[in-house]
Amino acid sequence: MATFVYNKPAEGHRADKAVKPVLKVKHDVKELEKFFNETQEEKKKKKESRKEAHKLALIAAREGKLQEMQEEESIGETGKRAIGYQIMKNKGLTARRKKENRNARVKKRNKYDTAKKKLKSIRAVYEGQKGPYMGELTGISKKISRSVKLD
Repeated sequence: MATFVYNKPAEGHRADKAVKPVLKVKHDVKELEKFFNETQEEKKKKKESRKEAHKLALIAAREGKLQEMQEEESIGETGKRAIGYQIMKNKGLTARRKKENRNARVKKRNKYDTAKKKLKSIRAVYEGQKGPYMGELTGISKKISRSVKLD
């Protein structure tokens, strides 16, 4: 049984705004118990059928007839074999990929980090000032120029 309940406006909100009805569904306790019991029974039946199929597969494997049993199961109602997972998903033979390669953002970030490391080996990279300025600690030499030449 469904009933309509109109929400009251919250404190601080204007009361002249349209109030929308909210559908509240009340279920009978007996109906809920019946539904719960039905689903529990279905679960038990499914579990039992899987256990039984597993036992039959073990017996067939011991007798060396597992291949025949699988062939019988794979043939559908039309008399044709069902397609396998690989055909259905159209995966084919794909190489295993690293997890970082599956996420483009992470892959680019890692490439950027390696490029920064390579750059440090080529030329001096400014890493920011450490502490307050303390003057030229090594002194100033006239013959050394560490600037980058612009062409």
